[in-house]
Amino acid sequence: MRSNALCAGIATTAMPPEAPVHAVCAMSVEAWGVRRRARHLRVVQVGIGGRPPAGMRGIVISAGLCGGLLAEHAPGTVVIATQVVDEQGVAHACDPGVVAALERAAYYLRLPFVGGSLISTSGMVTGAARETWAGRGHVAVDMESAGAAESAERFGVLRVILDTPSRELSAAWAEPARAIRQPANWGEAIWLGINAPRYSLRVGAVLEAAFLGNIDPEV
Repeated sequence: MRSNALCAGIATTAMPPEAPVHAVCAMSVEAWGVRRRARHLRVVQVGIGGRPPAGMRGIVISAGLCGGLLAEHAPGTVVIATQVVDEQGVAHACDPGVVAALERAAYYLRLPFVGGSLISTSGMVTGAARETWAGRGHVAVDMESAGAAESAERFGVLRVILDTPSRELSAAWAEPARAIRQPANWGEAIWLGINAPRYSLRVGAVLEAAFLGNIDPEV
């Protein structure tokens, strides 16, 4: 896991017009976080488990929240994946230049972040399934990144860990509208209401620093 660092200097970075950056988000709170902090990026909201249109031009970032698979990664840890793997074992390598830009931004913002492999599944991963996927070499899990990777010319992943092995969420949250109607989930709803927006803003902040703001290119 990489740790926080201070930048030695500041330099402006900007994506050229021929390389638009699209942030693919599942939930409205994730899209809100990106739009609030990285206002000039293009946001594509696909819904939980959804995928964007095929053949998207430029850079596509699968952006939002994820589940952590390792106990040492606390909620709020930024995940900058080097590859995404689907449940059939098909791997999609993340663009090295995109990965580097996101890492520099995380350094600049002094945020804890981790690289490695992200598993993209068809359903929420909880309980023993976390240990299973971790044992196969993955650090985090989501439900959209594999689909986004298949739609992109250049692809990256920027996620923030929301739930962890020690801070589990009910699988009912795969359908938030239904979960919120169940009193058993109201305690989790309060926790989510505080942390999901906060971590979604963190996603937007890293995107802003990576593609629109000032970061140190030498870090």
